[in-house]
Amino acid sequence: MDVRRRILDAAVEVLAAAGFEAASLSEVAARAGVSRPTVYRHFGTREQLVSAALLRLSGEVVERIWATANAAGSPAEVVVEATLRARYEFRTQPALAPVAFPERSTFALARASMSTEAIAMTKRFLAPLLDHRPELADEMDEIAETVIRFLLSLVWFDGAAGADEEALRGYLHRRLVPALGLAPARRESGVG
Repeated sequence: MDVRRRILDAAVEVLAAAGFEAASLSEVAARAGVSRPTVYRHFGTREQLVSAALLRLSGEVVERIWATANAAGSPAEVVVEATLRARYEFRTQPALAPVAFPERSTFALARASMSTEAIAMTKRFLAPLLDHRPELADEMDEIAETVIRFLLSLVWFDGAAGADEEALRGYLHRRLVPALGLAPARRESGVG
């Protein structure tokens, strides 16, 4: 296994076991079986290492989310079910605590949620929507950003809509689906 991957695996293990605060370069280096200078050479800073580990772990989580969401029928249902599953994953996956609980992280990690890499990963995740709605191709950057913003707010905050899964599902159909341009077009009334 290459060194970079070993370091990322170790970082994910440290995040899952002890959280962001314990994710020191020394601890990660020890778990990876490399020196601290090797970790620095590959990642530069602790924040860069943790961001890279979270991005990689997020990619794995996205695969699980998509496997669940693929059972849904319409593009709107896919997005809603994926968002619900993502919320669950981010709230229950210990290594994702810096994303799910921003008070435990740093501003650099919060900014990573809207990074070019995060947008690109979200676009890859949403790519199957283009099979249903190819006309949205030019809007995928904005759609990805909207999904990330909704997801982060759902992970971070419990509002009235998040009281139970059915209420949250209804909220997402009413608010997120139209924001993404996935709501069915309303019929024009014949009243003139």
